[in-house]
Amino acid sequence: MKVKSTLHAMLLAGMLSGSFVPAFAADDTTSSSVYDFSGFSDTKLMQLFYNAYQNGRKYPTAEEFAAAGIQQSDIAFIRSHVRNKGILDRADRLIKDTYEKRDLWMNIPMDAGKDGAVGQPNKTFHSDVFSMWNYTNIFGAWNHGVFSAPSAWTDAAHKNGSAMYSGIKFFDTTGGRPDGAAGWMNFISDRNDDDSFKYLEPMINCLMYFGFDGINYNWEDSGYSDDDIVEFHKGLYASAKKHGFDDFHCGIYTSSSGLSAYEADALFGNSEGRTHDLMLNYSNGDFSYQLSSSAKQAINAMGTTEGLYTGVWIVSLNRGWNRLNADEYAKQVSLCMWGEHAQSRFWSYNNGTDAYDAQTNYQYLLERFMSGGTRNPLTRPEIRNSGNDWEASNGQKPLQTFAGIATWIPERSSIFGNLPFETHFNLGNGDRYAYKGKKTAGSWYNMSNQDYVPTYRWLVVKPGTLTASTDIDARFSHDDQYIGGTSLLLTGKATSEGTDLVLYKTDLNVSAGDPFVKVAVKNGKEGSNASNLYVILKKADGSWVETPVGNIEGNNWNEKTVSVSGLSQSDVIKAIGLRVKGADDNYKMYVGELQVNDAVKTNPALVKDLNVEVKEETKTSMSAKLFWNVDAKAEKRAEWDLVYNDEANIDHFEVLYKNGENGRVSELARTSSWGCYVGDILFDGADDEPYIGVRSVSTDLKTYSPVEWVKVTRGDQASLPVRVDNSYGISQMDPSCDGADIARQQRYVTDVTTTGADQNLDYHTDHPVLDGTQYDNQTDKVLKVKQGQEVTLFVKAFDTSNATYNGSKKTDGLRYCFAGGWIDLNGDHNFNPDKIADNPEEGEQLFFVGTVRKATPEIETEGITCKFKVPEDAKTGKSRLRIVFSDAWFAGAFLPTGLHNKGFSMDFGVEISGDNPERQGPADLHDQGVADEPANLEGNLTAIKTVKGGASTVEAANGELSFQNCEKAWIYDANGAFVKYLVSPSSFQTSSLAAGVYLVKMQQGHVFRSQKVVVK
Repeated sequence: MKVKSTLHAMLLAGMLSGSFVPAFAADDTTSSSVYDFSGFSDTKLMQLFYNAYQNGRKYPTAEEFAAAGIQQSDIAFIRSHVRNKGILDRADRLIKDTYEKRDLWMNIPMDAGKDGAVGQPNKTFHSDVFSMWNYTNIFGAWNHGVFSAPSAWTDAAHKNGSAMYSGIKFFDTTGGRPDGAAGWMNFISDRNDDDSFKYLEPMINCLMYFGFDGINYNWEDSGYSDDDIVEFHKGLYASAKKHGFDDFHCGIYTSSSGLSAYEADALFGNSEGRTHDLMLNYSNGDFSYQLSSSAKQAINAMGTTEGLYTGVWIVSLNRGWNRLNADEYAKQVSLCMWGEHAQSRFWSYNNGTDAYDAQTNYQYLLERFMSGGTRNPLTRPEIRNSGNDWEASNGQKPLQTFAGIATWIPERSSIFGNLPFETHFNLGNGDRYAYKGKKTAGSWYNMSNQDYVPTYRWLVVKPGTLTASTDIDARFSHDDQYIGGTSLLLTGKATSEGTDLVLYKTDLNVSAGDPFVKVAVKNGKEGSNASNLYVILKKADGSWVETPVGNIEGNNWNEKTVSVSGLSQSDVIKAIGLRVKGADDNYKMYVGELQVNDAVKTNPALVKDLNVEVKEETKTSMSAKLFWNVDAKAEKRAEWDLVYNDEANIDHFEVLYKNGENGRVSELARTSSWGCYVGDILFDGADDEPYIGVRSVSTDLKTYSPVEWVKVTRGDQASLPVRVDNSYGISQMDPSCDGADIARQQRYVTDVTTTGADQNLDYHTDHPVLDGTQYDNQTDKVLKVKQGQEVTLFVKAFDTSNATYNGSKKTDGLRYCFAGGWIDLNGDHNFNPDKIADNPEEGEQLFFVGTVRKATPEIETEGITCKFKVPEDAKTGKSRLRIVFSDAWFAGAFLPTGLHNKGFSMDFGVEISGDNPERQGPADLHDQGVADEPANLEGNLTAIKTVKGGASTVEAANGELSFQNCEKAWIYDANGAFVKYLVSPSSFQTSSLAAGVYLVKMQQGHVFRSQKVVVK
């Protein structure tokens, strides 16, 4: 207890002084911090790669990375092994009057926040799953520093033939950036004794090693025109070409609205070579009036307009869209959409009544932006320069009147080569992970598990035509899933004429005999019912092959494998879709798998060197960060030791779990990266023996490698914390959001009281929470109420009227937030979005306060008073009261569950009593029971990796750290900065460390653990 109280005192003193922000939670014996990217600074990496280059190597050794505080466990989540597939020729594009080679650069952030773990795999379901790669040539990764974008996003981009920038360098005119243009210019201008640029080859080597496609600049001053800077960037393109780095890009955007002859070489290039991909018009709020002249200048300079983009800030979409096709030259200039610094406008403007609704609306918003307001590129609204509103107004849905990017940009598809093709319609997240319809794991987020996105969103037509139909609506759904977290939902009217949903443009060869389709469907109906669903494949001659799915038996998921007649070896499939045909005015069908395959067979490379890093271990659960290697040699990038999955005949990896050596196996996750994070593996008891395994799945989708298993020794039960009940879902601040530091000091609730209950709440505090999460768990304080009882709830936030931050007066309190309260009244462990006052039969929201993009000072000065009546039919027993604040400038983050934007949340216990009949929660329509074991489980169980000597531990006492069962250790301070790397440590003298809290990461064999210690 002494250590714990000392730790709390240090954290509190630091937070109140404004000088210290904890990088990890204070109360756990292990750290919940999953990633450490503190070593991924651009100049530090360049120096590492320079040293390697001087020693005749293209990349640093594992020991060199480790000594710099960069671990293989984190490299695995930056390094992409998915080759950029490229795209099919766009000559036969859907919208004929678009310019074939016109591209789209989405210069926006991923997920929410900056750098660090933003966009990395985690267990927060409600996260950004961008899915419009079918129109995107380059993604900007705008909220990551150079060389730090997640491999999960790179995987998703590359799978769909899109390029991924490694991050961005900001040199803006405000002077507020820590790494100004002058410092970077001096760094990259440094030369070797032979006059070659010191860091040119190391930069290309770094990009090629990690699998990125280039770097991205916001360069608003004129330094880009310096002779050395121009020469350096031309040299990057020349080096990339020499090494076969065919998709290298160096993007730049400046205050120039047009390309002039004077700046053409510095910004774009000349006959000697390319300098940059150029986005024009950063300083202007609209598209440039100089598109035609800029296109002509680009042609004069380099003979092409490829790589020339006109940009627009998407804070508003009321722009001069009619200028984009002003003439044949203007049509050749590509488009760049940009904004913002920490989360994209799509994510910040999106909203919903709960996380599921918000996820649906997010995809709708993306689809209306790309395919047009009707979400069918064939029926796009007319081009208009006003009324393109991000938010619903005057009965219009967001962007409902927008013409859509498809008006100017041809669609893209990367689906070519030989069969097979497969999708489970995964977006990359889910409130559960399902295997063949049944739950095997909890909430997850991993863009590396995103499937090929449909080429058309959504091309719904009359059979065999390009005549649009409105009989069937298609959308992604989180309501049910077959494998993963989402599925395709078809609703509408099935008619005898039929309706086609053309999903994918393809160029797939039937390279072996016996072609077949595999489909998983569910309609939720009892008995045997016609699916009214057909798989349709378009042949090279333009004819369509129709294959019936057949009847569905029962209300659970059905998997159907059907031979395809009319298709034979050597045929080429030009499109894949679904046809709804029959008689059903209320058609509803989930599709959770669509595979087209043949008799091809290929063996995948073996998984090797599987490592398990234990995270968030409790008495009854464990979260694990996994990383591994593959037994294959690199081909395309052999000098950089980058093995592409397809070179190893690998489509993806499966992450498996079992309790005990002979336990039942379940699938927890899939990924195309060589690393994965799995949250909250639940144990039945103290005697559980966790085994975690990974196997590779062949490109034939039928053949598997043996499973590589690691037995994970559990930590000491006595010292492990009790698992926090997360059955209501987490509600915490996004740790990467802008303003998180000041929010941790000023945004908190000081008072929560009730009157009128059998047992009232009486909560008061004068300081923020200590662990940095902005979540206050007060469930030990219980509100006791009766059915039908009237209660008054009062909530007041810390008053920041005279607040200071870092010694200066600065106000950034909860007054700048939305505020809401919910109570679970039907026992389903969810919070219904309806207000009790408006809908007493279903509602669970007690109050809502706030105005979008405005402050509500009364939240802090007067407090919020809410009167509510507990419904007469409220479910009795234990329940939960949740109060949430989230920044009013980001409406999409205000939800009762998930990560809020620099807000605050807290929970109280509730007990409801009474004798009235009780309301029931909605029925769970998911398939129930234990999931099937994965197919073809084979392998030598004697090859299981085990840890010798038990779990690693460290103890701080008498001026030293004492280690047990530890081969290597890394020490970090409380801010996450790397301090020391130790090999074979038994003890370490702490005299060189300042007093404070430290995180120690330890490795023993194939298992890693982290532990916090206090140095006095």
